[in-house]
Amino acid sequence: MPSHRAGDHIDDSYRGGRASGANMLCKTFCVIAGVLAVLAGAAAAVRAIAPAALPIVGGQSTSTWLTLAVIAAVATLIFVIIARVTAPIDRKRGAATTWGVIAIVLSLLLSCLGFLVGNMFNDGIVKPAVRDEAPISDTTAMQTGMEGVFGACTSDWQSINASQYPGVKSIAICKQTRVAYAVFDNDSAINLYKTPLATQASKLLDQYSGEVGDTKYAMLIGKRWVIVGEQTKIEKLQRSWGGTINTIE
Repeated sequence: MPSHRAGDHIDDSYRGGRASGANMLCKTFCVIAGVLAVLAGAAAAVRAIAPAALPIVGGQSTSTWLTLAVIAAVATLIFVIIARVTAPIDRKRGAATTWGVIAIVLSLLLSCLGFLVGNMFNDGIVKPAVRDEAPISDTTAMQTGMEGVFGACTSDWQSINASQYPGVKSIAICKQTRVAYAVFDNDSAINLYKTPLATQASKLLDQYSGEVGDTKYAMLIGKRWVIVGEQTKIEKLQRSWGGTINTIE
């Protein structure tokens, strides 16, 4: 006859309770890690598709979110394995571990989407609308607005022949305040000429920099206009008219 000591049942219950507690802890970590994996994967996808949609997401690079998603997915997998190994025979597939597997798949799918979009579109697919309030239809208002930032052009604005640039409506420069601008007839023309015009304008303005020396120029780009001038003043003008700033090397 097998003999049983009085404490055997208590020891077995104690060990079973500890195993059950460890299993529940792993399941809890599995759920938490799974949620983090999905959130990080979603953040990577959002950051790649629409960088400006959520400031908290756009504040980090897509690669950072991808790294977090992979780490969280690996942690979830580890907790899923431990939870299933330590679970009773009839409870290997609990809700927590099932969610963990689903979370890993979702995280990887979202991460792949973020990775592919991030490599194909560096600036994202969805871009915020850029404010454009330059008075390009009124030459006087255009020049007066620039003078409010760059200073009065007492030497008068010098018009440059734009006939050699089809699609360019007008080009003007103020040597005194070292600023030049161009207005275009259509949206496609600006994409064609904005870079060469900005380069030529910066070289021309350098000739009149005088005691200023090495001036750092930038261009402010609108839908149908480009302004080239000192970067600090270009940044100030952007606050009034909108547009996008590109630095000129």
